Amino acid sequence: MEFKPVTNQRGVTLTELLIALALGLFTIGAVYAVHLNQVKRQIVQEDVLAMQQTARAAMDMMAREIRMAGYDPMGVNRDSASSNDFHGLSYHPTELHVRADLNGNGVLTDSKESIIYLYDDSTSTLRRKVGMGGRQPVAEHIESFTVSYRDTLGHPTTHGPSIRAVDVQVTARAAHADSQYPENEGYRTFTLRSRIVPRNLP
Repeated sequence: MEFKPVTNQRGVTLTELLIALALGLFTIGAVYAVHLNQVKRQIVQEDVLAMQQTARAAMDMMAREIRMAGYDPMGVNRDSASSNDFHGLSYHPTELHVRADLNGNGVLTDSKESIIYLYDDSTSTLRRKVGMGGRQPVAEHIESFTVSYRDTLGHPTTHGPSIRAVDVQVTARAAHADSQYPENEGYRTFTLRSRIVPRNLP
C-alpha cells in the first residue's frame, strides 16, 4: 500500500497564537477583576457588620449599667445618716459616671460599684474603669462618644442630683478605608443614639 504525503495541512501562525494568548489573558484578567471586586465588597460588608456590632455592644453594656444607677437595696440614701449617701449618676461633660450598691451591703467603697466610661481619643477607644482598676477597652475604632443629662422634665441639666436620664451617642468607624466611599477619608461610620432612664433613681 502506498501512502501519499498530505500537502494541504496548515499549522497555527504566530499571529493566531498571539491573538489566542491575548484573548486568554483578557479572560483571565476579567475573571480576576470580578473576583477581586467580590473580595473587596466582602471586606467592606464584614467591616460594616463589625462596626455596627461594636457600637451596639458598647451601647448595650452602658445601658445595662446606667439602668442600675442608684441601686440602693439597703436604703442608705433614705436613712438619717447623710454621710453615706451617693448619687447614681454624677455629671461630667465628657465621661459617664455610674454608682450602684450592687452587692447590697450599704457600702459604696466596694470594688465594681463605681463605673466610669471615657473616650480615649489617642487610640479611638471607648474605655471602662471599674472602682480603682485600670481603664480597660470596651470598644475600638470609636470615632466619638458623647453624654448629656436630663432632669425629671426632660430638660438638659448639669446638676448631679437632678439627673434622671442620660443621652448617649456612640459613633463607630470601620476598621479599613473603602476606596469607593468618598466621605470621611473612606471610613464608613455608624452612629447609635439612646436615651436611657435608670430604674432606681428617686
